[in-house]
Amino acid sequence: MHLRLYRLASRLAHRLPLGRGKLAHSVRGRQSAGERWLTWGGERRLDGPLVWVHAASVGEALAVQPVVERLRRARPDVRLVRSYSSPSAAGWPAPFEAEHHDYVPLDEPGTVARVLDAVRPSTMLFSRGDLWPELVLAAGASGTPVAVSGAIVRPHSPRMSPLLNPLYAEVHAAVSWLGAASEDDAARWRRLGVSGDRVSVTGDPRHDQVLERVPLLEPLGALYEWSTHGDVLVAGSTEPEDVPVLLEATARALAAREGARLLIVPHTPTEKVASDLVSRARRLGLSPSVWRAASDVVPPEARVVVIGTSGLLFDLYALGAAAYVGGGFRRGRLHAVVEPAAYALPVIFGPLWQGSSDAAAAVQAGGAVALPRRGAPRALEEQWLRWLDDPDARLGTGVAARSTLHQGAASETARRLLDLLPDTARSD
Repeated sequence: MHLRLYRLASRLAHRLPLGRGKLAHSVRGRQSAGERWLTWGGERRLDGPLVWVHAASVGEALAVQPVVERLRRARPDVRLVRSYSSPSAAGWPAPFEAEHHDYVPLDEPGTVARVLDAVRPSTMLFSRGDLWPELVLAAGASGTPVAVSGAIVRPHSPRMSPLLNPLYAEVHAAVSWLGAASEDDAARWRRLGVSGDRVSVTGDPRHDQVLERVPLLEPLGALYEWSTHGDVLVAGSTEPEDVPVLLEATARALAAREGARLLIVPHTPTEKVASDLVSRARRLGLSPSVWRAASDVVPPEARVVVIGTSGLLFDLYALGAAAYVGGGFRRGRLHAVVEPAAYALPVIFGPLWQGSSDAAAAVQAGGAVALPRRGAPRALEEQWLRWLDDPDARLGTGVAARSTLHQGAASETARRLLDLLPDTARSD
């Protein structure tokens, strides 16, 4: 019954009039993806083992990257394809090479069955937990192992509701192996229907990714030079809700400390987003500059710089003395705390951080500060000024943030995937 209702709701949702938002872009991409997957499977799929990696968005793709790298070293004969559902992943520099990458096809039984028959994956690997019911069920029914790496599920996730739990219990029962990011995540996945003997606590492969990544500073030459003129607060992955707090605090902090400066990296750095940021900053008496490419010049006297391009945030944290992570003014939307923590930067974010295990670990270790719901601009200004005035305390906070990162999840996950892979290609 629950699967039939899901299929009906899914079919209706996919055929509703589309607007212009991210969801509309995602649905449009998925509507046409099925044919492209069929074409690739029919014309370019070679014999041999193939892993289909589904990473919904940029964060999920980065989290699974170190797993993929280890898998490739252990099994050079394994080919990879990658799917996603977020438009941000469609336009982002690929975190790892794949023979084909595209939107995940519409989650409808007929489409999914045809695509799986054409692509013939040896294993399905889902990053984090964005499990599409039809894709998982069809893979399980065909005997294709389904694995989940760095699996997280928030305590108040909709899938844990009594209404959706029966549907997801059926889907999760098809999972062959799941590597949970934490003990709490493992317990929740078991409650959601993944067989207890198929759940392991591996930790989060994203920690491996940020600890191992070497920053690429050459394209940031002008920004690096600019950053040497004062201590920089790097505000990464900012959302619209962050902007009023961030700019109000900045206007006062820059007036109080001559050397301080702000680097803003919007989560979605479109022309409109950058333009709106510049307009708001100017109304507060700030004189922002926009940087989009390596050839752009950044005036040394600029106190605020807005980044107008994607794919550089991790490297930009290397220019900072402290970090603000966006998304913390909407429940469940806080972005990656681990990236600035890898550089031992002290971290600050909005009040709605409780759904992030990385944020919780950083707060508990003394490596991060959460803003209050009321008076957030003033609290941000005061914390920023304290870090500017006390470099030793700032460094201690940053080191505490880095201490929450742990390696090993990617290697353990890759070992488990090797057990699921055939020695030779699956037969039809």
